[in-house]
Amino acid sequence: MRQSLVLLTKNYPYGRGEEFIENEMPVLAREFDRVTVLATQTEDEPCLTRALPENAQALFIPASRVRDGLPAAAAKIFLLGDRKGRPDGRERAAVGKSPKKRLYEAYFLAKSDAVARECSAQLRGCRFDASGGTVFYSYWFHDTAMAALKLKREFGAEDGCAVSRAHRYDLYADKNPAGFLPMRFYLLERLNRVFPCSEDGAVYLRKRYPKYTDKIETSYLGTEDFGEGPAAKDGVFRVVSCCHISPVKRVDLLARSLALLAESGAKIVWTHFGGGEGLADLKAYAAEHLGFMECRFPGEVKNPELMEYYRNNPVDCFVNTSSSEGLPVSIMEACSFGIPTVATDVGGTSEIVRDGETGFLLGADFAPEELAEKLSAFRGMSAERRQNFRDACRALWQRRFCAERNYARFAREIAELR
Repeated sequence: MRQSLVLLTKNYPYGRGEEFIENEMPVLAREFDRVTVLATQTEDEPCLTRALPENAQALFIPASRVRDGLPAAAAKIFLLGDRKGRPDGRERAAVGKSPKKRLYEAYFLAKSDAVARECSAQLRGCRFDASGGTVFYSYWFHDTAMAALKLKREFGAEDGCAVSRAHRYDLYADKNPAGFLPMRFYLLERLNRVFPCSEDGAVYLRKRYPKYTDKIETSYLGTEDFGEGPAAKDGVFRVVSCCHISPVKRVDLLARSLALLAESGAKIVWTHFGGGEGLADLKAYAAEHLGFMECRFPGEVKNPELMEYYRNNPVDCFVNTSSSEGLPVSIMEACSFGIPTVATDVGGTSEIVRDGETGFLLGADFAPEELAEKLSAFRGMSAERRQNFRDACRALWQRRFCAERNYARFAREIAELR
Protein backbone atom coordinates (compact mmCIF):
# COMPACT_ATOMS: atom_id res chain seq x y z
CA MET A 1 0.00 0.00 0.00
CA ARG A 2 1.28 3.49 -0.81
CA GLN A 3 1.33 5.84 2.13
CA SER A 4 0.06 9.07 0.60
CA LEU A 5 -2.36 10.34 -2.01
CA VAL A 6 -2.65 14.01 -2.98
CA LEU A 7 -5.88 14.75 -4.84
CA LEU A 8 -6.22 18.03 -6.75
CA THR A 9 -9.81 19.23 -7.26
CA LYS A 10 -11.55 22.49 -8.08
CA ASN A 11 -13.81 22.96 -5.03
CA TYR A 12 -14.39 19.60 -3.38
CA PRO A 13 -14.82 19.20 -0.41
CA TYR A 14 -15.72 22.90 -0.07
CA GLY A 15 -18.81 24.71 -1.29
CA ARG A 16 -20.81 23.10 -4.08
CA GLY A 17 -19.87 21.04 -7.10
CA GLU A 18 -17.88 17.91 -7.87
CA GLU A 19 -20.43 15.84 -5.96
CA PHE A 20 -19.32 12.73 -7.85
CA ILE A 21 -16.02 12.74 -5.91
CA GLU A 22 -17.98 11.99 -2.74
CA ASN A 23 -18.51 8.37 -3.81
CA GLU A 24 -14.84 7.88 -4.59
CA MET A 25 -13.28 9.40 -1.50
CA PRO A 26 -14.07 6.62 1.03
CA VAL A 27 -12.59 4.03 -1.33
CA LEU A 28 -9.40 6.05 -1.84
CA ALA A 29 -9.09 6.47 1.91
CA ARG A 30 -9.15 2.69 2.39
CA GLU A 31 -6.37 2.17 -0.15
CA PHE A 32 -4.00 4.89 1.11
CA ASP A 33 -2.75 5.57 4.62
CA ARG A 34 -3.12 9.29 4.15
CA VAL A 35 -5.15 11.40 1.72
CA THR A 36 -4.65 15.14 1.23
CA VAL A 37 -7.23 17.00 -0.85
CA LEU A 38 -6.10 20.27 -2.43
CA ALA A 39 -9.08 22.33 -3.58
CA THR A 40 -7.54 24.78 -6.04
CA GLN A 41 -10.41 27.11 -6.92
CA THR A 42 -12.40 27.99 -3.81
CA GLU A 43 -13.97 31.11 -2.39
CA ASP A 44 -11.75 33.27 -0.18
CA GLU A 45 -13.21 31.77 2.99
CA PRO A 46 -14.79 28.51 1.87
CA CYS A 47 -17.09 26.36 3.95
CA LEU A 48 -16.25 22.68 4.29
CA THR A 49 -19.48 21.06 3.10
CA ARG A 50 -18.52 17.40 2.74
CA ALA A 51 -17.31 15.08 5.47
CA LEU A 52 -13.97 13.38 4.90
CA PRO A 53 -12.66 10.04 6.19
CA GLU A 54 -10.53 10.18 9.34
CA ASN A 55 -7.27 9.73 7.43
CA ALA A 56 -8.03 12.56 4.98
CA GLN A 57 -7.36 16.28 5.29
CA ALA A 58 -8.47 19.19 3.13
CA LEU A 59 -6.47 22.24 2.12
CA PHE A 60 -7.75 25.08 -0.03
CA ILE A 61 -6.49 27.74 -2.40
CA PRO A 62 -8.78 30.73 -2.99
CA ALA A 63 -9.37 31.34 -6.69
CA SER A 64 -8.58 35.02 -6.15
CA ARG A 65 -5.04 34.14 -5.04
CA VAL A 66 -4.41 32.42 -8.37
CA ARG A 67 -6.39 34.85 -10.50
CA ASP A 68 -4.82 38.12 -9.36
CA GLY A 69 -1.46 37.60 -11.04
CA LEU A 70 -2.67 35.79 -14.13
CA PRO A 71 -2.97 38.64 -16.67
CA ALA A 72 0.61 39.80 -16.18
CA ALA A 73 2.03 36.26 -16.08
CA ALA A 74 0.09 35.18 -19.18
CA ALA A 75 1.11 38.35 -21.08
CA LYS A 76 4.76 37.70 -20.28
CA ILE A 77 4.57 34.13 -21.60
CA PHE A 78 2.62 35.27 -24.67
CA LEU A 79 5.13 37.97 -25.56
CA LEU A 80 8.40 36.32 -24.50
CA GLY A 81 7.58 32.62 -24.72
CA ASP A 82 7.78 30.04 -21.97
CA ARG A 83 11.32 30.17 -20.59
CA LYS A 84 10.89 26.76 -18.98
CA GLY A 85 10.88 25.31 -22.46
CA ARG A 86 7.72 23.26 -22.05
CA PRO A 87 6.07 23.79 -25.46
CA ASP A 88 8.18 21.55 -27.69
CA GLY A 89 7.89 21.29 -31.47
CA ARG A 90 4.70 19.24 -31.27
CA GLU A 91 3.05 21.79 -28.99
CA ARG A 92 4.14 24.66 -31.23
CA ALA A 93 2.74 22.85 -34.27
CA ALA A 94 -0.59 22.37 -32.47
CA VAL A 95 -0.75 26.11 -31.77
CA GLY A 96 0.36 27.06 -35.26
CA LYS A 97 0.04 30.73 -36.13
CA SER A 98 -3.21 31.23 -34.26
CA PRO A 99 -2.99 34.16 -31.81
CA LYS A 100 -6.08 32.80 -30.05
CA LYS A 101 -4.41 29.46 -29.38
CA ARG A 102 -1.16 31.10 -28.33
CA LEU A 103 -3.04 33.28 -25.86
CA TYR A 104 -4.92 30.29 -24.48
CA GLU A 105 -1.66 28.37 -24.08
CA ALA A 106 -0.06 31.31 -22.28
CA TYR A 107 -3.03 31.60 -19.93
CA PHE A 108 -2.96 27.83 -19.30
CA LEU A 109 0.76 27.84 -18.48
CA ALA A 110 0.45 30.87 -16.21
CA LYS A 111 -2.49 29.40 -14.35
CA SER A 112 -0.94 25.95 -13.93
CA ASP A 113 2.25 27.55 -12.58
CA ALA A 114 0.24 29.62 -10.10
CA VAL A 115 -1.81 26.60 -8.98
CA ALA A 116 1.34 24.51 -8.56
CA ARG A 117 3.04 27.26 -6.56
CA GLU A 118 0.08 27.61 -4.20
CA CYS A 119 -0.29 23.84 -3.82
CA SER A 120 3.40 23.55 -3.00
CA ALA A 121 3.12 26.22 -0.31
CA GLN A 122 0.14 24.45 1.22
CA LEU A 123 1.92 21.11 1.34
CA ARG A 124 5.08 22.59 2.83
CA GLY A 125 2.96 24.41 5.36
CA CYS A 126 1.38 21.20 6.59
CA ARG A 127 4.78 19.47 6.71
CA PHE A 128 3.79 17.00 4.07
CA ASP A 129 5.77 13.76 4.20
CA ALA A 130 6.33 12.26 0.74
CA SER A 131 8.29 9.24 1.88
CA GLY A 132 7.00 5.92 0.62
CA GLY A 133 6.07 7.20 -2.81
CA THR A 134 3.14 9.59 -3.17
CA VAL A 135 0.47 9.49 -5.87
CA PHE A 136 -0.46 12.95 -7.16
CA TYR A 137 -3.93 12.64 -8.66
CA SER A 138 -5.56 15.42 -10.67
CA TYR A 139 -9.29 15.03 -11.05
CA TRP A 140 -9.19 17.13 -14.24
CA PHE A 141 -6.92 16.80 -17.27
CA HIS A 142 -6.17 20.51 -17.31
CA ASP A 143 -4.15 23.00 -15.25
CA THR A 144 -4.28 20.81 -12.11
CA ALA A 145 -2.69 17.97 -14.10
CA MET A 146 0.25 20.26 -14.87
CA ALA A 147 0.39 21.18 -11.18
CA ALA A 148 0.39 17.49 -10.23
CA LEU A 149 3.51 16.97 -12.33
CA LYS A 150 5.33 19.80 -10.59
CA LEU A 151 4.31 18.45 -7.18
CA LYS A 152 5.53 15.02 -8.19
CA ARG A 153 8.95 16.48 -8.98
CA GLU A 154 9.06 18.43 -5.73
CA PHE A 155 7.55 15.98 -3.27
CA GLY A 156 7.21 12.64 -5.00
CA ALA A 157 10.64 11.19 -4.22
CA GLU A 158 11.95 8.56 -6.63
CA ASP A 159 8.87 6.34 -6.76
CA GLY A 160 6.17 8.99 -6.79
CA CYS A 161 3.72 9.15 -9.67
CA ALA A 162 1.18 11.53 -11.21
CA VAL A 163 -2.13 10.57 -12.81
CA SER A 164 -5.19 12.38 -14.11
CA ARG A 165 -8.78 11.65 -14.92
CA ALA A 166 -10.27 13.23 -18.06
CA HIS A 167 -13.93 14.10 -18.58
CA ARG A 168 -15.31 16.52 -21.18
CA TYR A 169 -14.10 20.13 -21.26
CA ASP A 170 -10.62 18.90 -20.36
CA LEU A 171 -10.58 16.15 -23.00
CA TYR A 172 -12.39 17.05 -26.25
CA ALA A 173 -10.34 19.78 -27.91
CA ASP A 174 -12.90 20.18 -30.69
CA LYS A 175 -15.52 21.23 -28.12
CA ASN A 176 -13.34 24.03 -26.79
CA PRO A 177 -14.12 27.53 -28.16
CA ALA A 178 -10.54 27.73 -29.42
CA GLY A 179 -10.75 24.26 -30.96
CA PHE A 180 -7.64 23.48 -28.94
CA LEU A 181 -6.40 22.25 -25.56
CA PRO A 182 -2.85 23.17 -24.53
CA MET A 183 0.06 20.94 -23.55
CA ARG A 184 -1.48 17.61 -24.48
CA PHE A 185 1.85 16.08 -25.58
CA TYR A 186 3.64 17.40 -22.52
CA LEU A 187 1.04 15.95 -20.14
CA LEU A 188 0.80 12.58 -21.83
CA GLU A 189 4.58 12.27 -22.00
CA ARG A 190 5.05 12.85 -18.28
CA LEU A 191 1.94 11.61 -16.52
CA ASN A 192 2.08 7.97 -15.48
CA ARG A 193 -1.48 7.39 -16.61
CA VAL A 194 -4.52 9.28 -17.96
CA PHE A 195 -7.98 7.87 -17.22
CA PRO A 196 -10.83 9.10 -19.46
CA CYS A 197 -14.22 8.49 -17.85
CA SER A 198 -15.64 6.94 -21.03
CA GLU A 199 -14.42 4.61 -23.75
CA ASP A 200 -15.37 7.32 -26.25
CA GLY A 201 -12.91 9.64 -24.51
CA ALA A 202 -10.19 6.99 -24.46
CA VAL A 203 -10.62 6.30 -28.17
CA TYR A 204 -10.52 10.04 -28.86
CA LEU A 205 -7.18 10.43 -27.08
CA ARG A 206 -5.65 7.29 -28.58
CA LYS A 207 -6.48 8.40 -32.11
CA ARG A 208 -4.98 11.84 -31.57
CA TYR A 209 -1.96 10.70 -29.59
CA PRO A 210 -1.19 7.10 -30.66
CA LYS A 211 2.30 7.21 -29.12
CA TYR A 212 0.72 7.24 -25.66
CA THR A 213 -1.89 4.54 -26.16
CA ASP A 214 -0.46 2.46 -23.32
CA LYS A 215 -0.91 5.35 -20.90
CA ILE A 216 -4.60 5.94 -21.74
CA GLU A 217 -7.10 3.75 -19.93
CA THR A 218 -10.87 4.02 -19.55
CA SER A 219 -11.96 4.25 -15.93
CA TYR A 220 -15.69 4.68 -15.43
CA LEU A 221 -17.00 6.75 -12.58
CA GLY A 222 -19.78 5.20 -10.55
CA THR A 223 -22.62 5.83 -8.14
CA GLU A 224 -23.75 4.24 -4.91
CA ASP A 225 -26.40 1.56 -4.76
CA PHE A 226 -29.64 2.79 -3.20
CA GLY A 227 -31.75 0.05 -4.72
CA GLU A 228 -34.38 0.31 -7.43
CA GLY A 229 -36.86 3.17 -7.34
CA PRO A 230 -40.63 2.67 -7.38
CA ALA A 231 -42.49 2.26 -10.67
CA ALA A 232 -45.45 4.54 -11.41
CA LYS A 233 -48.91 3.02 -11.12
CA ASP A 234 -51.23 6.03 -11.25
CA GLY A 235 -51.11 6.96 -14.95
CA VAL A 236 -49.09 10.13 -14.37
CA PHE A 237 -46.05 10.48 -16.65
CA ARG A 238 -43.12 11.84 -14.61
CA VAL A 239 -40.05 13.33 -16.29
CA VAL A 240 -36.90 14.40 -14.43
CA SER A 241 -33.86 16.37 -15.55
CA CYS A 242 -30.88 17.30 -13.41
CA CYS A 243 -28.07 19.70 -14.32
CA HIS A 244 -26.75 23.20 -13.86
CA ILE A 245 -28.64 25.36 -16.33
CA SER A 246 -26.10 26.57 -18.91
CA PRO A 247 -26.00 26.91 -22.70
CA VAL A 248 -24.31 23.52 -23.20
CA LYS A 249 -27.06 21.75 -21.20
CA ARG A 250 -29.88 23.21 -23.36
CA VAL A 251 -32.66 22.57 -20.82
CA ASP A 252 -34.77 25.01 -22.81
CA LEU A 253 -35.01 22.37 -25.56
CA LEU A 254 -36.60 19.98 -23.07
CA ALA A 255 -39.12 22.64 -22.09
CA ARG A 256 -39.95 23.32 -25.76
CA SER A 257 -40.35 19.59 -26.38
CA LEU A 258 -42.73 19.23 -23.46
CA ALA A 259 -44.78 22.13 -24.82
CA LEU A 260 -45.49 20.01 -27.91
CA LEU A 261 -47.36 17.52 -25.71
CA ALA A 262 -50.04 20.07 -24.81
CA GLU A 263 -52.70 18.31 -26.89
CA SER A 264 -51.80 14.79 -25.72
CA GLY A 265 -54.24 14.82 -22.85
CA ALA A 266 -51.61 13.20 -20.65
CA LYS A 267 -51.03 13.95 -17.01
CA ILE A 268 -47.39 15.07 -16.96
CA VAL A 269 -45.10 16.20 -14.17
CA TRP A 270 -41.68 17.61 -14.98
CA THR A 271 -39.13 18.12 -12.19
CA HIS A 272 -35.84 19.85 -12.89
CA PHE A 273 -33.10 19.71 -10.25
CA GLY A 274 -30.40 22.36 -10.61
CA GLY A 275 -29.91 26.08 -10.65
CA GLY A 276 -28.02 28.55 -12.80
CA GLU A 277 -28.50 31.92 -14.41
CA GLY A 278 -31.03 30.45 -16.84
CA LEU A 279 -33.41 29.23 -14.14
CA ALA A 280 -35.53 32.38 -14.11
CA ASP A 281 -36.02 32.25 -17.89
CA LEU A 282 -36.88 28.55 -17.69
CA LYS A 283 -39.52 29.22 -15.05
CA ALA A 284 -40.94 32.05 -17.13
CA TYR A 285 -41.19 29.80 -20.20
CA ALA A 286 -42.89 27.09 -18.15
CA ALA A 287 -45.40 29.57 -16.74
CA GLU A 288 -46.29 30.76 -20.23
CA HIS A 289 -46.23 27.51 -22.23
CA LEU A 290 -46.51 24.57 -19.84
CA GLY A 291 -49.63 25.43 -17.92
CA PHE A 292 -51.26 22.15 -19.01
CA MET A 293 -48.81 20.17 -16.86
CA GLU A 294 -47.12 20.42 -13.49
CA CYS A 295 -43.59 21.86 -13.41
CA ARG A 296 -41.37 21.73 -10.36
CA PHE A 297 -38.06 23.56 -9.92
CA PRO A 298 -36.45 22.64 -6.59
CA GLY A 299 -33.19 24.34 -7.61
CA GLU A 300 -29.86 23.04 -6.40
CA VAL A 301 -30.16 20.18 -3.95
CA LYS A 302 -27.53 18.16 -2.15
CA ASN A 303 -26.81 14.77 -3.61
CA PRO A 304 -28.28 12.81 -0.65
CA GLU A 305 -31.57 14.68 -1.12
CA LEU A 306 -31.63 13.79 -4.81
CA MET A 307 -30.97 10.13 -4.05
CA GLU A 308 -33.76 10.17 -1.48
CA TYR A 309 -36.10 11.59 -4.11
CA TYR A 310 -35.29 8.82 -6.60
CA ARG A 311 -35.64 6.19 -3.92
CA ASN A 312 -39.10 7.32 -2.82
CA ASN A 313 -40.74 8.81 -5.92
CA PRO A 314 -41.65 7.15 -9.22
CA VAL A 315 -39.85 8.55 -12.26
CA ASP A 316 -40.72 7.33 -15.75
CA CYS A 317 -37.97 9.01 -17.72
CA PHE A 318 -34.76 10.98 -17.19
CA VAL A 319 -33.77 13.47 -19.90
CA ASN A 320 -30.39 14.91 -20.85
CA THR A 321 -30.26 17.41 -23.72
CA SER A 322 -26.58 18.43 -23.60
CA SER A 323 -24.70 19.38 -26.74
CA SER A 324 -21.50 17.94 -25.24
CA GLU A 325 -20.80 15.41 -22.49
CA GLY A 326 -18.21 13.06 -21.08
CA LEU A 327 -20.29 10.30 -19.54
CA PRO A 328 -22.89 11.94 -17.28
CA VAL A 329 -22.97 10.89 -13.64
CA SER A 330 -26.56 12.18 -13.56
CA ILE A 331 -27.54 9.41 -16.00
CA MET A 332 -25.63 6.83 -13.92
CA GLU A 333 -27.63 7.88 -10.88
CA ALA A 334 -30.93 7.58 -12.70
CA CYS A 335 -29.90 4.25 -14.23
CA SER A 336 -29.05 2.82 -10.80
CA PHE A 337 -32.66 3.33 -9.75
CA GLY A 338 -33.94 1.64 -12.92
CA ILE A 339 -34.94 4.92 -14.59
CA PRO A 340 -34.54 4.90 -18.41
CA THR A 341 -33.13 7.94 -20.18
CA VAL A 342 -33.64 9.96 -23.33
CA ALA A 343 -30.36 11.69 -24.14
CA THR A 344 -28.27 13.18 -26.90
CA ASP A 345 -25.75 10.81 -28.46
CA VAL A 346 -22.67 12.82 -27.48
CA GLY A 347 -19.44 11.84 -25.75
CA GLY A 348 -19.77 8.53 -23.96
CA THR A 349 -23.52 8.75 -23.40
CA SER A 350 -24.23 5.76 -25.66
CA GLU A 351 -22.16 3.62 -23.29
CA ILE A 352 -24.95 3.88 -20.74
CA VAL A 353 -28.01 4.85 -22.83
CA ARG A 354 -28.41 1.89 -25.16
CA ASP A 355 -30.97 2.84 -27.76
CA GLY A 356 -34.13 0.79 -27.37
CA GLU A 357 -32.77 -1.05 -24.31
CA THR A 358 -32.05 1.39 -21.47
CA GLY A 359 -33.49 4.46 -23.18
CA PHE A 360 -33.49 6.37 -26.44
CA LEU A 361 -30.75 8.38 -28.12
CA LEU A 362 -31.17 11.66 -29.98
CA GLY A 363 -28.85 13.32 -32.43
CA ALA A 364 -26.75 16.13 -31.00
CA ASP A 365 -28.73 18.67 -33.04
CA PHE A 366 -32.17 17.21 -32.48
CA ALA A 367 -35.38 19.16 -32.98
CA PRO A 368 -37.91 19.51 -30.13
CA GLU A 369 -40.33 17.38 -32.14
CA GLU A 370 -37.92 14.43 -31.97
CA LEU A 371 -37.65 14.56 -28.19
CA ALA A 372 -41.41 14.96 -27.86
CA GLU A 373 -41.80 11.82 -29.97
CA LYS A 374 -39.47 9.83 -27.68
CA LEU A 375 -41.28 11.03 -24.59
CA SER A 376 -44.59 10.03 -26.15
CA ALA A 377 -43.12 6.60 -26.91
CA PHE A 378 -42.23 6.10 -23.26
CA ARG A 379 -45.60 7.36 -22.12
CA GLY A 380 -47.44 4.98 -24.43
CA MET A 381 -45.50 1.84 -23.46
CA SER A 382 -47.18 -1.11 -21.81
CA ALA A 383 -46.35 -1.71 -18.17
CA GLU A 384 -44.44 -4.83 -19.18
CA ARG A 385 -42.20 -3.00 -21.66
CA ARG A 386 -41.54 -0.19 -19.23
CA GLN A 387 -40.44 -2.75 -16.68
CA ASN A 388 -38.14 -4.34 -19.26
CA PHE A 389 -36.43 -0.96 -19.70
CA ARG A 390 -36.17 -0.53 -15.94
CA ASP A 391 -34.66 -3.99 -15.47
CA ALA A 392 -32.14 -3.37 -18.25
CA CYS A 393 -31.09 -0.07 -16.68
CA ARG A 394 -30.53 -1.64 -13.31
CA ALA A 395 -28.58 -4.58 -14.78
CA LEU A 396 -26.32 -2.33 -16.87
CA TRP A 397 -25.59 -0.11 -13.89
CA GLN A 398 -24.65 -3.12 -11.75
CA ARG A 399 -22.24 -4.38 -14.42
CA ARG A 400 -20.51 -1.14 -15.38
CA PHE A 401 -21.25 1.81 -13.10
CA CYS A 402 -21.26 0.53 -9.52
CA ALA A 403 -19.16 2.96 -7.46
CA GLU A 404 -17.73 0.45 -5.03
CA ARG A 405 -16.48 -1.85 -7.77
CA ASN A 406 -15.17 0.85 -10.14
CA TYR A 407 -13.43 2.96 -7.51
CA ALA A 408 -11.86 0.00 -5.74
CA ARG A 409 -10.32 -1.11 -9.03
CA PHE A 410 -9.10 2.43 -9.80
CA ALA A 411 -7.65 3.00 -6.33
CA ARG A 412 -5.74 -0.28 -6.42
CA GLU A 413 -4.33 0.52 -9.85
CA ILE A 414 -3.01 3.98 -9.02
CA ALA A 415 -1.62 2.72 -5.72
CA GLU A 416 0.41 0.07 -7.55
CA LEU A 417 1.80 2.35 -10.28
CA ARG A 418 5.56 2.73 -10.42
